[in-house]
Amino acid sequence: MRNKKRLIGSMVILIIFSVFLLVGYFISKPSEPVDSKEVFNEIPAIESKESKDITTYINGEVKTPGVYKVKEESRVEDLVKMAGGFTESADKYKLNLAKKLKDEDYIYVDKKVEGQSGVAAPQGSKSNGVGQDGKININAASKEELKTVPGIGDVTAQKIIDYREKSGSFSAIEDLKKLGGIGDKTLEKMKDKIDVR
Repeated sequence: MRNKKRLIGSMVILIIFSVFLLVGYFISKPSEPVDSKEVFNEIPAIESKESKDITTYINGEVKTPGVYKVKEESRVEDLVKMAGGFTESADKYKLNLAKKLKDEDYIYVDKKVEGQSGVAAPQGSKSNGVGQDGKININAASKEELKTVPGIGDVTAQKIIDYREKSGSFSAIEDLKKLGGIGDKTLEKMKDKIDVR
């Protein structure tokens, strides 16, 4: 009888011990790991929706000039299409159609110079880079035209062209100082020979 009681007592203790083990296992079991790929995939999707559109302004020789919202990775060519395309008198050869647009970009499409035969003007010839007053338009002049300005050599002319392609038009003559190598004295010499119209 005693042996029977001991056996039952031992079994009860064993069952209680087993229950504690099982409860302890389930409590300490780690929760399902979060898939980090899912989390990181969701975040950029939200950001890309916010920064999807940029606002640009196109003017000059296009059929419907104005302010347009375009996708962030759009090119000048896309903006021209949205504006109805070029007019017949547009100087298509002055514009870099492959340039990527940035928010607040201003694109101006020049008019063809009279007598132009529909092909790009050779370097050094008269173009929209030279005004009727003889001033050089630093926003439209070719490299050769820029080099006719005192204080602008080959390197500076290239810097001006690179700046226009990356940052858009110069808004003032003083912006030339951003290029480096042009100080107040040099700017004073060339001020009467250039403009940004």
